[in-house]
Amino acid sequence: MNPFIISPNLTGLVFVTGKDSFSFLQNIISNDIALLETEDIIHACLLTPQGKYLHDFYIRRVDDGYALACEGGARCDDLVQRLKNYKLRADVTIESKFVGTDNWVDEDDDEYKMWDADRIEKSLPDGSRDAEIGVSTLAELNLDERTVSYTKGCYIGQELVARMHNRNLGKKHLVGVEFLNSPPPYGTDIEGFGLMRSACGNKGLILMPRDVEEQLKQGKIDHAPFRLLGL
Repeated sequence: MNPFIISPNLTGLVFVTGKDSFSFLQNIISNDIALLETEDIIHACLLTPQGKYLHDFYIRRVDDGYALACEGGARCDDLVQRLKNYKLRADVTIESKFVGTDNWVDEDDDEYKMWDADRIEKSLPDGSRDAEIGVSTLAELNLDERTVSYTKGCYIGQELVARMHNRNLGKKHLVGVEFLNSPPPYGTDIEGFGLMRSACGNKGLILMPRDVEEQLKQGKIDHAPFRLLGL
């Protein structure tokens, strides 16, 4: 099975090749490229200099470099341009192609629904469906553990990510819930609980304050229009 079949929405591929491809990526992305010496694939992010989310993608080795599976269409184009902005004198070639539709996969597809429901139960984001580009932190997106190396050294945005991790500064994050009725529209302020993000069926993600989540877990709030998933 193709190891890139992780999200149905990963319809873009970006190839970074050339003799400087390792050092180029290692200096700008959040995870450790050296992990690919023992792992087939890693998950990583490109951040703003202030440590805010721009893109996440899955990386594997290819001849003379690396392939990044990412969102397609304009999002793929944006990733390519941002990588090129950091190229400077590095001996790398950066090019992209689409491996599927340039738009979202059909949300009525059964395989998509199964994948979507599963990642919501695990409180995981689906790229720009759940992240505010240039605004969201990795802690808010629950990506601060799975996409980050805290030992490899500096990368773009590293200072904020490390500070939030070391000081436990994340005050809110995505929480998977199952609604008693249909979920509210994306972006709805669910009074007292947080902001609605993506949904699948009656399951969805809420950007929720951690203290509210803790009160729900302890049964101190009994009027929620949903139940927490993953307990």
